[in-house]
Amino acid sequence: MAAEQRGIVGYFKSHPILLLLILTPGIPEYLTGSSALNNIILNPPLFLFELVANLCLYGPGVLLIREAKVRWHKGWATVLLLGAAYGILEEGIALSTLYNSHAGPVGQLGFYGHWLGVNWIWTVAIVVVHMIYSISLPILLLGLALPETNGKSLLKTDRSIAWTFGILTFDVFSLLLVIRFGEHFWMGTPVFLGSLAAIGLFIYLARKAPANVLIPKKVKPTIRPPGMGVIGALFYPTVLIVEFVGRGAKLPPAGDFVLVILDQALYLALVLRVISRSNNERHLVAFAAGLLVPIGLFGYVSEIKLPLSLLAVAIAVALLWMLWRKYPKSNQTVEDPRVDPPLLQ
Repeated sequence: MAAEQRGIVGYFKSHPILLLLILTPGIPEYLTGSSALNNIILNPPLFLFELVANLCLYGPGVLLIREAKVRWHKGWATVLLLGAAYGILEEGIALSTLYNSHAGPVGQLGFYGHWLGVNWIWTVAIVVVHMIYSISLPILLLGLALPETNGKSLLKTDRSIAWTFGILTFDVFSLLLVIRFGEHFWMGTPVFLGSLAAIGLFIYLARKAPANVLIPKKVKPTIRPPGMGVIGALFYPTVLIVEFVGRGAKLPPAGDFVLVILDQALYLALVLRVISRSNNERHLVAFAAGLLVPIGLFGYVSEIKLPLSLLAVAIAVALLWMLWRKYPKSNQTVEDPRVDPPLLQ
């Protein structure tokens, strides 16, 4: 078994891009059930279409964002801001869920908070979900699994970057055409141009963001790894609760919009307060596990009659267990407060 694990680890060391492509779209699509794994049996053509579309959307997106972080010598603020740009690109331009009140995943949030052609409450929540689950978490887990890749380019030539950007562009506009002619929805030219402007603004802010802006202040963690797991598990449920409690309480949509933003800001402040900037690998593994638990349960429930999403859950558990064992408890003792690991730089 150990030899087999070494073989798997060795393979991914030689193919880090493949591991990143498993993590996303694996986490945001197949672990959540957003793209149903049981379509392998129930609807194979749809499964194949979604697999190709997802790989050509999430894969280039996360590769280009990670490459920007490395080449610009930036930190997690840049990753999050570029993740926001990606969220608008996917959910806005490609799939139109940010604008279409009748889009399947949106539900009542397509009407509660819809203004000037935008589903604002859905937007402020789903974009942050993409920032974390589609982009930041896969990059974090890659760095934990293959620390030798931290700070190193995966797209080593300008030609590879151009091909990656070309695949992403082709996929986005192909999906836009599917929505336009398949669902007969067009966001309108003003909203389309506004989306491009918002993406450009987030890219600009990402380029200008200081590299150390989100590095934790503390040298030692102020909480044990299980506590970080609990904090991770709270993120997705609290976003959902704040999204829907405002509508249930009949708050003005603008008030609920502010509450969602405030909830996310407070959550980020909490994470930065309790995590440390060094010797925190087990804390990060526990935090990642906590983030994945709610969406894994959501994926299981969504496929309850044929829960093949449990395959994605099994892969996630195996990866997290490997990472937990990779970083022993003794690593949590800080010897040199001047050392900042690449994961949090």
